[in-house]
Amino acid sequence: MNREETLVRIGEIVNTHGIHGKLRVRYHNEDKKGFLSYKSLLIRNPLGRLEPFEVTEARIHRKLVVVQLHGVDSIDQAERLVGGSVFVERTALPEPEEGEYYWADLIGLEVTTTEGKSVGEIVRIIPTKASDVLVIAAGVEEHLVPATEEVIKEVDLVSRRMVISPQEGLT
Repeated sequence: MNREETLVRIGEIVNTHGIHGKLRVRYHNEDKKGFLSYKSLLIRNPLGRLEPFEVTEARIHRKLVVVQLHGVDSIDQAERLVGGSVFVERTALPEPEEGEYYWADLIGLEVTTTEGKSVGEIVRIIPTKASDVLVIAAGVEEHLVPATEEVIKEVDLVSRRMVISPQEGLT
């Protein structure tokens, strides 16, 4: 197993915060408090380089998390990380509850309807107030499907597939 397989993407850096190197992070979890427990993060900067950082401060600010990383002390250093992805080791995450899944585990799943029709592959997930929305790609077409219990009928992480109830526009 390579290093990349042990990591889970938990958010992205959307902007700087102030002039002392703090970063605004969009965390991929409704419960922002969970982010505050991380002592170290790995960040893939916009150039693709993965770097480890110690978290020296983290707090919730509106719908984002504001983070101070050891060694990132100026706005210039922070700006180089904006647009980057935030990862943690999978072992740092709690086991998901029954019927809950980490986004990283859903990306790449093959999606079919309950009738067996192929819909495509989950390529990303969009958070919304009501529910997350799965973006399913089929060639050049993309389908937006709400990630609700009414829609998702089965998730099989071992077989890397998801079964959904047919949605208007998918049949």
